[in-house]
Amino acid sequence: MMSRSPERPVLARGDEVDLRGVSPAWVLCGAQALTTALAVLVVWTTSGGPAAFAAMFGGAIAIVPALYFAVRVAGLGRVAEARQVLGTFYRAELAKLLLTALLFFIGAKLFGEHFAPLMLTCVACLAMNWVVLAVAGHKGV
Repeated sequence: MMSRSPERPVLARGDEVDLRGVSPAWVLCGAQALTTALAVLVVWTTSGGPAAFAAMFGGAIAIVPALYFAVRVAGLGRVAEARQVLGTFYRAELAKLLLTALLFFIGAKLFGEHFAPLMLTCVACLAMNWVVLAVAGHKGV
């Protein structure tokens, strides 16, 4: 049986990833930023600059509201009362949904002819929610 050294973890199927105390919200934002960068690169090489800019805006539609939510919720701390936590979550989620709708409206107006790259990048970024959950495991990261 092989033992793992703490300096260099080896991942095998079924292993959980140690996020080293990093909030899953920040991991999600990072994953969405990487997804956006990859999508912009692919769209730039296949469809040119205007479509790549639309793809970048599509990523922003997912990232900006997620960042807003993460910042609002991160300020709670561990000693907050349940009522305060719940109220902050509800207000942050409502603002996130409204911000997302506003960004989609702006994106549709600005990038109507390149709406497919915008939408596909946004969907790919939203899929990162599930990827981060799957990678983080079941430890309540």
